[in-house]
Amino acid sequence: MLVSILQTHPTLYGVLFDLPHVVKGAPPLLEAAGVSDRCQVIGGDAFTAIPADYDTYLLSRVIHDWDDERTIAILTRCHHAMKPQGKVLLVERVIPTDRTPALHVLESDVIMLVAPGGKERTEAEYRALLKAASFELTQLIPVLPPYYVIEAMRL
Repeated sequence: MLVSILQTHPTLYGVLFDLPHVVKGAPPLLEAAGVSDRCQVIGGDAFTAIPADYDTYLLSRVIHDWDDERTIAILTRCHHAMKPQGKVLLVERVIPTDRTPALHVLESDVIMLVAPGGKERTEAEYRALLKAASFELTQLIPVLPPYYVIEAMRL
């Protein structure tokens, strides 16, 4: 995802941050994509420390892996790390509340059975989690429903 963003927006700079064993193979891929000069790779643990002083933090399909307490911990770390006018973008499934039967809801429920503590959430649940970490949900942008970009500004 970061490669696509950097290729589309040649003036942006990005940081790929994930567990060390996950980002280990990233440098050759970034080089092959022609974006390695605008992308730093950092291995670490979001529950310990997050790279600081950036404008925007993008978490793609990360939050659904964690229970509310751990999710708030990650979001709070982002809040403390980012610049004062920063924002967080979450790419996640947003579960509809209109009771419309949907195959993707059933699929995500089955997947979450093997991810202890993880869960899919509604817009209201994301809003509450973001508020608990001192963010305000400002936009919910459909990408490919059930996936949305959830934009939240730092309070």
